[in-house]
Amino acid sequence: MKYLFQILFFGLISASATAQLNQLGQIDIPKDSKFYESISVLPLDKNGMLLTLQKESFFNLNLTNWIFYRYDTNLQERWHTILNLEAGFESVMSYQNENYLFWLFQELETPKIIIVRLDLERGEIDEFKGKLLGNVNVEFFKVLGNTAFLGGSYYEKPIVISFSFFHQKGTVFHGLYDEHLEINGLEVDDKRNEINVIVKERRKGKCGLAIQAYSSEGKTLRTIHVPDLEGNSFSFISGKMLPLNERESLLVGNYSNNCNDFSKGLYLTRLEEGLEKGTSIIKFGDMKNFFAFMSPKRQEKMREKIKQKKKEGKEPNFSYKLLVHNLLATENGSLLIAEIYYSQPKNNSALSASILGARSGDKFRREEEYIFTHAVICEFDKTGKILWDNALVMDNSVSEDLVEQVQVSKLNDKWLLVYLKKGKINLQQLKESEYIGEKEIFEIKTDEKAKPDEEANVAAWYDQNFVVWGTRKIETKRADDLLKEVFYLRKLGYEKRR
Repeated sequence: MKYLFQILFFGLISASATAQLNQLGQIDIPKDSKFYESISVLPLDKNGMLLTLQKESFFNLNLTNWIFYRYDTNLQERWHTILNLEAGFESVMSYQNENYLFWLFQELETPKIIIVRLDLERGEIDEFKGKLLGNVNVEFFKVLGNTAFLGGSYYEKPIVISFSFFHQKGTVFHGLYDEHLEINGLEVDDKRNEINVIVKERRKGKCGLAIQAYSSEGKTLRTIHVPDLEGNSFSFISGKMLPLNERESLLVGNYSNNCNDFSKGLYLTRLEEGLEKGTSIIKFGDMKNFFAFMSPKRQEKMREKIKQKKKEGKEPNFSYKLLVHNLLATENGSLLIAEIYYSQPKNNSALSASILGARSGDKFRREEEYIFTHAVICEFDKTGKILWDNALVMDNSVSEDLVEQVQVSKLNDKWLLVYLKKGKINLQQLKESEYIGEKEIFEIKTDEKAKPDEEANVAAWYDQNFVVWGTRKIETKRADDLLKEVFYLRKLGYEKRR
């Protein structure tokens, strides 16, 4: 690869002398001043990594170039290929399965779409062009076999469309276009060759969660309502599915006591042959480590408060917003990670919007940022029983987007959990409900004099290896030259010192 070259320094400075993150490989790609460029990274576990470079020319506004690079785990290039996409189409989202990466593109203000299928083994590209029934706001995108499934809204009502790569036309699923429904998730079950649409229903002040199952051809198979338990009017907020085998699946998420987004706890429903076989409720107050983000003194007061409430026959009332990850399959069953956060106006944006009259439709538009206090980690067995819980304190980490912050990897019988905060990797080892050592902090520095790169990204890769990427600036020799920018990517391996 002609852009690959070495740099003199990449810093990973640990606040702990007991461990280190070793740099095991690097890639650097200079940005071309003639193009607007962006980069994305997709770790493929032990199959390597896919790097996607999007280039838009200032001189040719009719084309956008997408360059895909496939690397092995040693960051040696296996292949690269180029996609030339006509102007007017914007990338919406991607989906990756074992063999392919799919990108969905939509033309603005039209029903036209393009789905690009990239063969991860050989680098071959196929394009499938078609039209939807109108300008659909797509929020979910999955592929099963030779059919793509797009979920979202059309004239403010939920809709799911199947798009055949052979016929290159869309078909609308029945039973979803209802103003009282909202799509919460879209899951493909390749073990049963089914599509599961998770919907929230709001009618007459009551909320519920249901799974509407369809065949890959769009035929309605069944509807499963997550049940109320013991007379409690639980409102299930979200759901994530994990197929265990051809017969069994798990549905996990968070719930409240009304229709708002503030959670009272977690739930897990076991499904067998598509039918509900039991739901477990895990209340925040019953979890061993949920309040680990508090000081030890506050934690003790909280435990005493919970005990006192239960003595009085009352349930402690805790409400938090949760960002629930997809379930991870484990030897024992499944691992759940959920991040606790709250939002606040960004740079007084709410006040600015009110003064300037910035509106979205008839509503004031408010920019927000998200503050993450901690994450809970739970492992369930295959029957849905919770085995242990733990927490990762996130120290009020801030993000401009509501996206997953915590990355998780496995090291023997331990879990490595990392997140970025102000250009520093925060790493904590867990073994079930116990911490292993103190939290370790590593700075990401692109050269010896630079400050930590606060715009960096991190992702778990495979085993105890991670990947970090971002953009750095290089000073030129001539004083009148502009600073050059370089995309950097680093493979990092965690090693415990003895």
